[in-house]
Amino acid sequence: MRYKIQSLTDIGRIRKSNQDSLGYAENNEGCLFAIICDGMGGHAHGELASKLAVDTFIKLFEKELFLNKSDAKINQWLRDSIKAIIQQMKDHVEVFYETHDMGTTLTAVLFVGKKAFVVNIGDSRTYQMKDKKLYQVTVDQNLWNDKENREKRKEEIKNFLGPRFNEMTYWKVLTSALGPNKNTKIDIYLINDNVGTFALTTDGVHDYIDSETFTEILASKKRLKAKAKEIIEFALNNFSTDNLSLIIVDMMGE
Repeated sequence: MRYKIQSLTDIGRIRKSNQDSLGYAENNEGCLFAIICDGMGGHAHGELASKLAVDTFIKLFEKELFLNKSDAKINQWLRDSIKAIIQQMKDHVEVFYETHDMGTTLTAVLFVGKKAFVVNIGDSRTYQMKDKKLYQVTVDQNLWNDKENREKRKEEIKNFLGPRFNEMTYWKVLTSALGPNKNTKIDIYLINDNVGTFALTTDGVHDYIDSETFTEILASKKRLKAKAKEIIEFALNNFSTDNLSLIIVDMMGE
């Protein structure tokens, strides 16, 4: 498996701390795992939730073998790993109760042979660019995409917030997150041909860059480090109000 990878995170210009966590690793078989988590800024200890999720997932990955596993077994391993992270969080809460409301988003890609397994919780994103076309692999788990409950939840939030309700941002409220006491929905996507460029982003990045610019930068002949820096700088200059994190992976096949 041949690849190039680059990660970058930035506190941004508004937040007082960086609650994003990210990382990547290669196991003994040459499989690659990349992950980004965005600690929930409206909740205490978001930075702890994101770091715990990233560190635990990578440790579990490094101990595992995948090449002889079926797609179904890999899918189950991903789900079991998330359950293990939730249990780690619950164990932490038993000692430090003040962290009981911590939560984070999670998006990750596991590269096994020619395949890519994308796992997602919340509204961080994984993209794939192939033949200079950019595709959003993941679907944000928020009110906008919750077709069945969108209007009902909108009214609940409207009644709860009263004059503080913002029509423009209510749709971004998450319907799923990773935490010891969160509603967690695990979405997994299988990509059978992983050749191309993958980008993992937090919303501090993808909410502040248009798809045309994003594609243009990813398709350029610049080094990955320069691409990552240019994407982050574009989002910052477009008035990003959040932490910004990005991982770019160029998969070149076996």
